[in-house]
Amino acid sequence: MAAARHTVDCAIHYQINSYQRFLYGPSKPFWCLIYHAAPSHRRARPRAVQRSALHALARQRRPAGAKSPPMSWNRTLSNDFSQATALVADANTSTRSVMGAQLRELGVKSIRQVSRASDARKHLEAQTFDIVLCEQNFPQESITGQELLDDLRRGGMLPLATIFIMVTPEASYAKVAEAAESMLDGYLLKPFTAARLQERIAQARQRKVALQEIYQLIEDQSFIQAARLCLTRFNERAPYWNFAARIGAELLLRLARFEMAQKLYEAMLTAEPAPWARLGLARVQLEMGQPHKAKPLLEALLTDEPSYADACDNFARTLVELGQFEEALKAYKTSTDLTPASIARLQRHGMLAFYLGDKPTAVALLERSVRLGLGSKMFDGQTLTLLAMQRFEIDEPKQFRQFFKDQQAMSERNPESVRLRRMVQALHVLDACLYQGAPETLEALSHLTEPILQPDFDFEAACNLLSVLALLATKDIIPPDGERTVQTLGLRFATSMAMCELLMGAAYKHERTCELLQASNTQVLRLLDQALAPSRSGEPGTAGKAVETLLAQGVATLNAKVIETAWRVLQRYESDIANATELAEKIEPWRQALGSAYNKPVLGDRNMRQSGGVSLRGMDSAPLQPTMGAAHHAHAV
Repeated sequence: MAAARHTVDCAIHYQINSYQRFLYGPSKPFWCLIYHAAPSHRRARPRAVQRSALHALARQRRPAGAKSPPMSWNRTLSNDFSQATALVADANTSTRSVMGAQLRELGVKSIRQVSRASDARKHLEAQTFDIVLCEQNFPQESITGQELLDDLRRGGMLPLATIFIMVTPEASYAKVAEAAESMLDGYLLKPFTAARLQERIAQARQRKVALQEIYQLIEDQSFIQAARLCLTRFNERAPYWNFAARIGAELLLRLARFEMAQKLYEAMLTAEPAPWARLGLARVQLEMGQPHKAKPLLEALLTDEPSYADACDNFARTLVELGQFEEALKAYKTSTDLTPASIARLQRHGMLAFYLGDKPTAVALLERSVRLGLGSKMFDGQTLTLLAMQRFEIDEPKQFRQFFKDQQAMSERNPESVRLRRMVQALHVLDACLYQGAPETLEALSHLTEPILQPDFDFEAACNLLSVLALLATKDIIPPDGERTVQTLGLRFATSMAMCELLMGAAYKHERTCELLQASNTQVLRLLDQALAPSRSGEPGTAGKAVETLLAQGVATLNAKVIETAWRVLQRYESDIANATELAEKIEPWRQALGSAYNKPVLGDRNMRQSGGVSLRGMDSAPLQPTMGAAHHAHAV
């Protein structure tokens, strides 16, 4: 029996640590594969400049003798655990005591013990730990250790340097694969010896020490430098190059170096068809605005890995962008069924159900997320906004006011969040409608509509504003400029029929609002067709005129799709356009300011780590913002 357990344990150990052994990748240095892959938003630069810049990105190293800055908790990593802090989370008192004693044998002096996953979450959100030992199953709670880890990583609560080891009596391959996909540092089967625990921790710490400089650069938000080190480690096949490759691919993806990220994922797949790399390829296609290419990749992945929740999430996102909403709902349901205590998944599923008019399902999912996660840093305030609106709709003012107060408290805890402030403003309008009068309501509404021409006024903010206008209409409060506001939002965000349908769902299918949004969608399509018609003739100068027309219309409507179309036409006919460089310089600031992230039907916080992505806390805590200075500069167009 002991021998069998040892065999199983060794197999699991091999699986979890297989990244560092899985072949040797492509024979050519990585930069040879990717030096042509300039990000789309930089293609106006001369190609020779592109090559040299990307060559440098892949090969540049830090100056000789340069010292790494200290870790975020002012301590560099080492194999000495005397100064380490540890958290032990297990429902069994005896097991907690044993693990605590084993950690003390390792030299750890500061150890905190908790019996509930919810308590572990609170401690991990409030404090940084060097070591976390977490039970997989908590009998009195619906959340598992795996789901806790996933949520913590998604919320940027765990530094990359933290060692997270799962403890469980289960030995199934599925659990091991799931753990590997979440970049778990170790997996221990009960019962285990102190020597086995120390072995796992030592192995994990060895890897953390080796990658310490990369981790620190990410914590310091020096993302380009971190990517360079990852690529260097990959090229040189330095220890843990595979871990570095996964981090590097994530960095490149988030830095919009899409083609470079794609090449790195492909290079990893030549070594081994790891599910995370297959998912990475699909994520690249999504970020490049090509959901039709992502869909078959995800379908194939889910055929092979039907319980891969992150793949389900991305498949649902793909279907949303393709306008296949009912299928997207099914995919989200699969995801929430697989991880019923995941706050993020419950919220995304509930939000889509809300916009599609399935209010009972939406309310059930969103209320469950409130019970599980209200007060957590991973909780999304949009949930409170939608629940408050639903209570307003069914005339339950007391419950509306409670959700409104919760939203206000959340905004006060995060005063830097423009997103949360706008949510509060939206609910303030409805609150004025309930407890004050029409003049006060219209005054509050004017503050809500004021920023609709700002670059960072995104699709979610547009949906909330449309919801407010529709709900006010049920109370016979019709603002004098309401239709103009709807038309402005439609021309900016109704870039496809799918987007238009979601906007109409947010507006509670209000008849007049739907008419205006559909008309806006038609107008955008007509605008694109008229602008592109001359370039199809092939006559000299027509392509340049098309670009100028699209740019002017895109600036006038703040429509990212129109701006992007202008860019694509410019790239295709660059050699035929005399003032191509000048036009590129005019378009680029608007592409930066109106980036696609602000104009996609993103469910929840777009700055939150997307499913399947590696948690990069320094990057997760530095949300991308529109380039306001660039936008102002572009007004000179």
